[in-house]
Amino acid sequence: MRLCFICLLCWLSIGVALPADNTEFSAEQLEFFEKQVRPLLVEHCVKCHGSNKQEANLRLDSRGAILKGGDTGPAVEPGQPTKSELVLAVSYDPAGYQMPPDGKLSEEQIAIFTRWVELGAPWPAEDEPAATDPAAKWEEEFARRMEHWSFLPLTRRTPPTVQDSSWCRTPIDRFVLARLEEAGLPHAEEADRRTWLRRLSLDVTGLPPTSDEVNRFLADESPGAHERAVDRLLASPHFGERWGRHWLDLVRYAESRGHEFDHNVANAWPYRDYVIRALNADVPYDRFVIEHVAGDQLSDPGPVSADDVAAMTEPHALSSLRLDPATGVNESVLGTGFWFFGEWVHSPVDIRQEEADRFDNMIDVYSKTFLGLTVACARCHDHKFDPIPQSDFYALQGYLQSSSYRQARFETEVQNRRVADELQRLRRDAAAELLPLIQELARPVMDRRADYLLAAREVLSAGAIPDDLRKETVFADFETGGYDGWE
Repeated sequence: MRLCFICLLCWLSIGVALPADNTEFSAEQLEFFEKQVRPLLVEHCVKCHGSNKQEANLRLDSRGAILKGGDTGPAVEPGQPTKSELVLAVSYDPAGYQMPPDGKLSEEQIAIFTRWVELGAPWPAEDEPAATDPAAKWEEEFARRMEHWSFLPLTRRTPPTVQDSSWCRTPIDRFVLARLEEAGLPHAEEADRRTWLRRLSLDVTGLPPTSDEVNRFLADESPGAHERAVDRLLASPHFGERWGRHWLDLVRYAESRGHEFDHNVANAWPYRDYVIRALNADVPYDRFVIEHVAGDQLSDPGPVSADDVAAMTEPHALSSLRLDPATGVNESVLGTGFWFFGEWVHSPVDIRQEEADRFDNMIDVYSKTFLGLTVACARCHDHKFDPIPQSDFYALQGYLQSSSYRQARFETEVQNRRVADELQRLRRDAAAELLPLIQELARPVMDRRADYLLAAREVLSAGAIPDDLRKETVFADFETGGYDGWE
């Protein structure tokens, strides 16, 4: 009976010294926590053990989470600093964890944690943060982000009403004028015809109009003169050359690698010309995108005749490849060349890191160009702003990593045969011209072949060559200019 009483007394004593979770701490204890302990937790601990990240399944942003602990058990044993994982870790216990990993705390800071545990780990009464499922939290956040206007389907808007509707020639003008009127700004005066043509030509082709083009336009006062000027410039090959440069900037086109010796990118120019031809041929954008992403996967009809090439320039299905009507070149496969521009490090020290950086660059360029999104931000974590999980980044990287960089044949067999036939013809023509010249040059030598044979027999019958005629002597004569014994 006496033993039971003693045990009960000890239990009550511990209960008085170490307040339970539902017991209020003194104002002095809470002040000590707020001024001394919480700043240390925020600065050194909750970045890896907070609401967003829980290394080793441990949270240090609430008393309940600290007492619950993580993979190795409770982080704190109230009143027992020598048995508390938190105190042992910040003390850099050789037998356990050493936290924070970027450097040991000062002795004064360690003493603060020790004293806090001795006091029973006081913490103000507050609601414990709810344990959240990261996957469920992301699904909720993903749905919220998808409500942003840029991810919503396009809607047809009615052009706004404006005061000076006489200035508007198209519905787009109404949107422009509405904002001007809202800001209290007047619209610009209409340009004269010469100025209009100059602006149009510079915008469409990047070149000023010639004097002849200006004179013809000024003399043409018939209806539709402006429209015809636009059509003429859009039909110019300079249209694709100018506007193709904007696209080449998006896909970071360059003809060298940009690292150290700046080695050339093999066969970069066919992609450049492909972009120019695509713009000049009014290739639909959906077709253009497919050719960039998977142009090498489009169906190949096999060998085709020259007559069939024209029929394939505008395929009925997006799954069929597209051929250039002039050359028969497989245009579709050229689009995939954009993946492999960019900086490539020569002889990298960390090969795996260099490989990962190349794929990261591919994803970054692809997502910015075709999606207008920074998918590369999800390389290390779910995107902080857009609905892009980290899993999407590595799914796309898996698609790219399963592919390989190689040179692809983009000419058809018809085109290759045409080139081979032309090369063979040039060789025949060259042989027909060169053979008479070679014969003419060789005839004097051949006419004296009897003399050469007699001289050769004389040399062979003479035996050893005298020392003064050895090759060393001959070279020495040429170097010194003596030529002794020469006739």
